[in-house]
Amino acid sequence: MWLFNLLNEVIEKSLQQIFKTSVQEGYLTPTVAANGFSHSRGFLEFKPKFDLFLTPQEIAVDLGTGGGLPGLVLSALTDCKWVFVDRGKRRCEFLKWAVNELNLMSKVIVIEEDAANFAHNGYRNKAKLVTARSFGSPAVTAECAAPLLTPGGYLVVSEPPNDANRWSSEGLDQLGLKKDKRWKYGDATFQSLYLTKTTDSKFPRKFSRIENSPLF
Repeated sequence: MWLFNLLNEVIEKSLQQIFKTSVQEGYLTPTVAANGFSHSRGFLEFKPKFDLFLTPQEIAVDLGTGGGLPGLVLSALTDCKWVFVDRGKRRCEFLKWAVNELNLMSKVIVIEEDAANFAHNGYRNKAKLVTARSFGSPAVTAECAAPLLTPGGYLVVSEPPNDANRWSSEGLDQLGLKKDKRWKYGDATFQSLYLTKTTDSKFPRKFSRIENSPLF
């Protein structure tokens, strides 16, 4: 445990330098950057032994990575491969720079694409974990994430603290998702969901359609 904590301290120090640049570029606020490491670490509480779940052979996807949270932190703390998806060209250029600075090139890929389009490519049904922070509404996040998951895979989302009823079971059923658990880590709140069956090939719909006619 002491070694894990020491590694965390070293990783956090390196990441804080990256987050300072992210603030300067306007991708993160100073407050979000200051709490970024702790907040991102909370995503991993979905499994007591996440390292046995996220092995080097597995793939995880962070939707809308933007200024680097939680993707950069999680990729530094886990052994699995990561895909960062963002539709902003400048944000993706920043993320590629950050991945290089953190020496994570062998395990992280940055893809500039709309998340709804991305879910119809070669990563469909391949992810063991999908994460999202400030990506969109529950319906938008679920529809973009579910098709990426392999059955038994998890979607973990950072949540508002006082709204536990944002995820409609009826809407989630259409995607093959089930609510798992909700928890707090520090000042942050999280919700996990898991995929019970492969998502129908018609999902996700085009992003504008998802927003204008959400499943829930």
